[in-house]
Amino acid sequence: MLILFGLPFAAVGIGMFIFSVGDSLTQWQAMKSWPLVHANLASVDVKSSTSDGSTSYKVTAAYSYRYNGQNYRSTRVGIGNSYDNVGDYHQREARRLRRALDQGGVVNAWVNPAEPEQAVLNRDLRWELLGFKMIFVVVFGGVGVGIILYCLLAPTDKMPGSRTAQKSLASPWLERRDWASDQIKSDGKTSLYVSWGFAILWNAISIPAGIGGVSEALKGEWLALLALLFPVIGMGILWWAIAVTLNWRRFGAAPLQLDPYPGAIGGQVGGSIDVQLPYSINHRFDVSLKCLRSYVTGSGKNRSRRESLVWHSEGVAHSQASMKGTRLEILFDVDAGLPVSQEPDNNYHLWRLDVSCELPGTDFSRSYEIPVFATGQSARQLTRLSTDNVLAQNAREEALSEVLDIKQIAGGIILHYPALRHPSGKLALIIVGAVFAGVGFAVPADDFPSWIFTLIGVPMVLAGLYLLLTSLDVRIDRNELLTRRRLLGVSFGNRRYPRNTIKSLALKESYSAQSGRSHVTFYKIVAKRLDGKPVTVGFNLAGQNVAKQALESLSLLTGIATDEA
Repeated sequence: MLILFGLPFAAVGIGMFIFSVGDSLTQWQAMKSWPLVHANLASVDVKSSTSDGSTSYKVTAAYSYRYNGQNYRSTRVGIGNSYDNVGDYHQREARRLRRALDQGGVVNAWVNPAEPEQAVLNRDLRWELLGFKMIFVVVFGGVGVGIILYCLLAPTDKMPGSRTAQKSLASPWLERRDWASDQIKSDGKTSLYVSWGFAILWNAISIPAGIGGVSEALKGEWLALLALLFPVIGMGILWWAIAVTLNWRRFGAAPLQLDPYPGAIGGQVGGSIDVQLPYSINHRFDVSLKCLRSYVTGSGKNRSRRESLVWHSEGVAHSQASMKGTRLEILFDVDAGLPVSQEPDNNYHLWRLDVSCELPGTDFSRSYEIPVFATGQSARQLTRLSTDNVLAQNAREEALSEVLDIKQIAGGIILHYPALRHPSGKLALIIVGAVFAGVGFAVPADDFPSWIFTLIGVPMVLAGLYLLLTSLDVRIDRNELLTRRRLLGVSFGNRRYPRNTIKSLALKESYSAQSGRSHVTFYKIVAKRLDGKPVTVGFNLAGQNVAKQALESLSLLTGIATDEA
């Protein structure tokens, strides 16, 4: 059935290449030998066709010419003879022919000597249109051929509907071919294919567009040189593909051997990885285990897939020398009640293990999508938690020292959060807000309510400045909890709370940040009062492990018990 599903995609891609791209290239080569004659223009027109809110164009011209003593008429202008809206070719060609018509109507034409009734007024190949067509060739053809090859190469005992697949219903993780054993492949090979596929696709489109831009620039359209930006980006993408290839060749497949199998909610998730890298005590392999919700937003052309963090823990793998180079041992305790791994859909949960190590030259970086289900099992061979690694503890302490400036006093502590800390995100907010506000002030409001941009931008700028320039001091002693904020050194918003009204300390999620596949949840520490109102005493704590350690430290130093937020 999957082969039948892939056949239409492959047919579209292959058909587009043979009957459109290939046909254009063949005609372009043949027209180079067509003889030149003078033609007399009678009329020039640009026809339009509107469908699904998009308008396409086609330039036409009625002209006559004489070849080998015979008179002929034609309306064909260029190699292509169909409607499209790629670039402004039709409008530019119409302007050129109209100028010729105003100056007497004599233009050059090229005649097919084998069939003299065929002629064209422009035999240049439209590289930008060719690149646009190649999108369909690569995307549709690639998807179709990929599905067909998968069906032909996949082991039949693991295909949907096979006897093995039917038996796996008692163990849901066996329903997926890549989870059929306790050895899980990384995303290394997938990244390799994706990087080269994207590089080939981008450059197949951008190089013809760049050539076309140079061709137009030589005709006086200098703005067309902007098309050269796309091949430049293409070279960057090509370099990325080469880097991914070097990474794969250096470190090998590096599969994950799960222990337990599958990973267990309410138990443990762990495994070992053999990396083709000489062992060194100086190599630090950071590991991160995430439960994510993957979902689709928008509709139609605006559909996009996003991820949100449900649960997260991080640490450092325990490493040792092995026959293949370096063996990594990874183990996490996992809370009960979390979502299990689900089949990919518009809205589903997945578990991902990320492993990375900064190295001279090419860094090691692999991701594993792993099966995690509510079995409650613990590891059989592994015993050392990644969160307990000395290097992980040191990293948490360094992160805490950057966020928590603690000074012990008689009977309590003072926490100081100075202004201008972690400025990058706040500066980004100010810059984005300034751009919005600038657009609102600069764009005339005649045809568009530009004040909306100002209404959005100004609060963003003010919020960014407030967060960047405000400091906070928190004092907790035997008698009271005191918070004091300062803006540019001016004290405001001082609050005092009697110590006997503070019930407990708790963690609370502030916000999450995402960059690519990297997710970080930031927490704050709040002091819960007897009336239920919280008082913030710590913030900007990156990651649950760091936040828990900060909470334990404050509880130990102040004597206030901890509680769930």
